[in-house]
Parts: sequence; structure tokens; C-alpha cells
Amino acid sequence: MGSAFIGKAKVRVAACADGTTFENRPFRYLENVSNFQFSFAEEEKKLLDYASASGGVDASIKRITDATGTMDLRHFTADNLALALWGTTADLTANAIVDEAGYKIVPGKFVPTKRLINTTVAPVVKKGATTVDVADYTVSAGGITIAAAITTAGVVSGDAITISYTPQAGADVQALITSAPNVSIHVEGVNEVDGKYTVFKGFKAKLGVAQNVGLIGDDFGTLQVSFSLQKDETITTPGKSQYFEMQQAS
Repeated sequence: MGSAFIGKAKVRVAACADGTTFENRPFRYLENVSNFQFSFAEEEKKLLDYASASGGVDASIKRITDATGTMDLRHFTADNLALALWGTTADLTANAIVDEAGYKIVPGKFVPTKRLINTTVAPVVKKGATTVDVADYTVSAGGITIAAAITTAGVVSGDAITISYTPQAGADVQALITSAPNVSIHVEGVNEVDGKYTVFKGFKAKLGVAQNVGLIGDDFGTLQVSFSLQKDETITTPGKSQYFEMQQAS
């Protein structure tokens, strides 16, 4: 006898290019995913019954034209952002940065540094050999804000400055620099009603870019990513789907 279904699951993805078969691809856990679903679109061709005055259908066929889905990633990790934004990610060290250039001092304006500042270590701002007084700026993680009036002798609006600071260790995400990735998807789910497991294996899926990435709000953020299931031609076993399969515990 069957059971009603309320699913919770762990979703993992792997690049299709990283292995010759589904099982050989190294899967990465996407952490908390609050939604995973897929659906189908179909077209129907009908041959009308031209022999009957009352009409009707003599024959018809239906074809699947699309198999698509969505998944909602709830952890904004660097890897998840890179995946959802068609980008790349790289680790950033906390090595001190000395005399970072390319900045100007202008009263009341914000100067964004290239890296996140570790605000527990005071940065040093200079114009050439002259150190800018700390009263002339305030520090935040993203840069420095120049005071309304500059008091350091010999420093005026528009002067070039350098900033020395200790950055925060972390990760850098470069967005929209790759094409839409092809991934394999593994969903390891459990039915809350009866505790039995279901596994979904999407052999090859083309990912869409994240929709409505919110960085300000009152609710927990969501990276909603769409995907289209495609034929995986590496699967040649007779009777085995080239698109996806599901396994259920009895």
C-alpha cells in the first residue's frame, strides 16, 4: 500500500564534464534547498475525422517538448553564487595589502577598497609620504568614508591617496563570465510520512541563471535556479533512461 508524500531532501550537483558517467562525477552538496520540482510540456497533433459530419478525432499523438524544473538554494555560499550566476569563485587570503593605489580623497565621499577590510586592524591612508589623519575618514568593511572637511596639512580634495589595510579572508565570486553550465543532479530525499527514501538522478541538466537575487530584505534570501533536462548520450544501456531516473524504497 502506498503512502502520502511530504519530501525533504539533500540536493547535490556535479559538472557533466568532470566524469564519463554519472557515478564518476564528483557531486557537491548545495546545503539547504527549500524547493526542488520538475514538470513537462507536451504538444499534441490531431487528425480530425473528415468522414463524419459531426467531427471528432481520427487519430492523435502526443510528444514531450520540454522537461524543466526549479530549485531554491537558501545558502548564499560562494560556490552556490558562482553556480547560480554562471561564474567562478576563488579563495581570498588575509595577507596585508600595502599602498593599494587608484584612489582619490574627496570630502564626504565613499572610497570602496578592492577587498573587504578587517576593521579590527586600523588601515593607513597616505598621500605620498604624508599620512592622512584618522579624523579625516571612517572605516567600514567595504572601504573608507572621507570626512566633510579635510584637516590633514598638505592634503586637499582630489589628491591621490593609497590605502594599506588587512583584508578579510573569504572568497571572490565573478559573475556572468561562463556559459550556462551542464550539470548532473542528485536528490536524496526522504518522505516525512513514512520515513522511506527516494532518489532522483538527473543525468544532464542545463542550468538557468538565478532569478531575483535579493541582497536587502526582511525575509531569508533565495537563489532560485531553473534547469532543463537534456539527453545524456553517454548512457547506452538498453531500457535505461537518458534523462532521469527515480528509485524508491519499498
